[in-house]
Amino acid sequence: MADSFIYANGRISGEGTNLLDKRMWQMLLSSVDVKEATRLLGDTWYGGFMQYNSMEDCFNKAMETTENELLELSEDERLIRGILHRRDVRNARYIWKKNLSGKGSEEEIEVERPGMIDTEILRKSVNSVEVRDELPPLFLQTLEELLENERTGEVEIDRRMDHLAAAVENDELIEINSGFRTFVMTSLEQKNFLTAGRCSLDDVPRHILREMLLHGGYHTEDEILEAYQRKTLPGLLAETSGFEQIGAAFGEALGDGSFFVFERECDRRLLELLEKGAFPVFGPSPLAAFVIRREMEISHLRLLMAAKSAGVSEDRLKKRLPRG
Repeated sequence: MADSFIYANGRISGEGTNLLDKRMWQMLLSSVDVKEATRLLGDTWYGGFMQYNSMEDCFNKAMETTENELLELSEDERLIRGILHRRDVRNARYIWKKNLSGKGSEEEIEVERPGMIDTEILRKSVNSVEVRDELPPLFLQTLEELLENERTGEVEIDRRMDHLAAAVENDELIEINSGFRTFVMTSLEQKNFLTAGRCSLDDVPRHILREMLLHGGYHTEDEILEAYQRKTLPGLLAETSGFEQIGAAFGEALGDGSFFVFERECDRRLLELLEKGAFPVFGPSPLAAFVIRREMEISHLRLLMAAKSAGVSEDRLKKRLPRG
């Protein structure tokens, strides 16, 4: 299997040079407005996609191109499912929320490009048992759970879709190798503590928090709930190796009521794992790592461009972005 990835990993290594470097991020953060930021991006790999109508179209096409590389190069079906099903989860969230939340479905629903599930299947599965059987098991289980409750609201739909997203990653990504298992567990751990932290500020009851916590992080739901009740969440988070700085940022977030710095440190840790994680030289993991690095880069670019449009200061933006 490793030999079959020699060519693929060689190409991905070359593509990695198209990711924005530290110097470019510094220039983007220091740009005076969105116009200057756009001009700077035009001199990078993203410049090849700026013939489209908007920066959002540019980013969508850039991500599509990156994912097409994955489809062309990867021979691991788990990797392809694990990456593309994440977009299917997002599309299912858009479509099922619209159709099940009681707000009607006449208005056109904006969705992303299909991953591995056609959006028409997601649309029709709400009302058709036959179409529903075309859904992958995890998606089918989630939809059936939602349909059991006719009064399912948006909050409950989001909760169940969050669990579906976590289940997809746990089911299809962590078995590739230990490096990717670490990445997925770290991501879920961060999400759980961010949820617990926000609930702590709002005095959310413990039984409600339990329903919101995702399975698959370093700490169990019961461990997080006990620390939540004892108000020792920062200490519990810092127990895990590599989370010491994140734990400190979490404690500060609880103190000042803002999680910007905590989210920045979380993203920084994920980027470190993608760039320096224990991935084998050959195999599917470097492909997955590259796709997610591009995904995170585009996510951060969207945040930066929105901040520049809104006139957010460079100092404030640096509190959120782990770049530059």
